[in-house]
Amino acid sequence: METIIKVICFFVGLFVIVNGIWVAYMPPYGDEPIGYAIIAVGIFIPIITLSVAKMSEHRYD
Repeated sequence: METIIKVICFFVGLFVIVNGIWVAYMPPYGDEPIGYAIIAVGIFIPIITLSVAKMSEHRYD
């Protein structure tokens, strides 16, 4: 997988994590579960990207 795609996915994941923190800890209160779900999605974006990249590299070897 192209390196630039991996880097972009890491930045998107970081942005999503920061957005989830913003949702969870800024008023109005009561949105904490949604913020935590957004943070979890932000964590899974780089993990999924790396697993797909690893599978595609093994396919071409």
